[in-house]
Formats: sequence, C-alpha cells, structure tokens
Amino acid sequence: MSRRPLLLALAAASLLLVPLPASAEPREVCGPHTAEDEVVRVFARGAGESALLCGSRYYGFRRIDWRTVSLEAIARTLASPEPPVYDERSNTWIHTGEVVVVLSAGDGQVVTARPVAAQAVPR
Repeated sequence: MSRRPLLLALAAASLLLVPLPASAEPREVCGPHTAEDEVVRVFARGAGESALLCGSRYYGFRRIDWRTVSLEAIARTLASPEPPVYDERSNTWIHTGEVVVVLSAGDGQVVTARPVAAQAVPR
C-alpha cells in the first residue's frame, strides 16, 4: 500500500486548516472598544510632534469627519511652515493649510481637523 495518496490528502486538508494571515482583515481604528488614549498616528510639526488619539466625540480621531479630511492632509498642514494662530478662549493652536487642524496648546495633541472654509466669492 502506498503512503503517497494519504500524505497528499493530509497536506490538502492542512491547507484548509491554516488560519488566514493577519493582513486579511484590516486593523480596526478606534472601534467601539478602543481606549480614548490609544495613539492612531503621530505627526511631525516643526521641531515637535502632535499625536492623534482615538479620543471621543469631543476630540481626536472620533471627532474628525473622515469624509472630508484625510490623515495625509493633516500631515501636510502640520508640516507646513505657516505659523499657527493661538486661540486664547480654547487654549489651542490653529494650523491652516490644506485643512484646518486644531491642537491642544498644553500637549500638542490633535483636537480636531476640518476642511478649510470656502472663500466668499465677491459679487
């Protein structure tokens, strides 16, 4: 009796039992069970850095409308040499470039980002 058919059958069966690679499912970014203080990305900002945390509906990743803002637009805005504007009322720095990025003045974390408001067209 030949062992070859048995070995081929076992090899084929083992292929069916191999788990899918981790890349088969995308990593969940700030899902419902992700902590507010989990870092999504750290952006270069002049000589410093600004972290984007998962946050809540009031700040961070969960605060940003991702239909209108991208991570790359935030990165390019913070890397821009344009000086930010300080808002004393909210103790934040406002960076304007491709998008508007609001940073906490205390720790430099991203509070929110939004599209740049459309300029009024003169009539």
